[in-house]
Amino acid sequence: MDSQKLKRLAGFTMLELMVALAIVGVVAYIGVPQLSGISSSFSRLNARTVFLQDLKRAQAQSLTEGCRGIFSVDDDNSGYSFGCDYLAYDESETPSADIVTFRRNLPDRVRMNVSSQIIFNSRGESVDIGDILQNVDVTLSYNEGGTYAPYATGTLLGTGLFSFD
Repeated sequence: MDSQKLKRLAGFTMLELMVALAIVGVVAYIGVPQLSGISSSFSRLNARTVFLQDLKRAQAQSLTEGCRGIFSVDDDNSGYSFGCDYLAYDESETPSADIVTFRRNLPDRVRMNVSSQIIFNSRGESVDIGDILQNVDVTLSYNEGGTYAPYATGTLLGTGLFSFD
């Protein structure tokens, strides 16, 4: 074989390299914005799943320890905590946990709103401050474009069952 032909067959031409780079650039230009959408979708799904697991964990701890469980949402709605109230309490005061068992921050741009404070009695039921069964509405919102829009709503029934709509 001729040495000229061997050199030509051994590599890529500059034109072939430029075409390949252009194709990679176009694919990246189209694909990268889609990744941010996938990331925000995962963030919302993760917040929803973790909240549901934490709510079940709080209810189970109230049952096993025989305490009044206090599930408190932060003032800025960016997280929550759970703990047990073991001591005698006064109905005129806002319930608070004597010992906080766990605390969770929600992902960036996710906020939580509840219709009233979530309290579990020692039977795992959702009750109000006077130990009367109550339903609590929960809304998870996501900040997209400067405003928070709800993406998941659900109801914690007085019986202790929770489901997202």
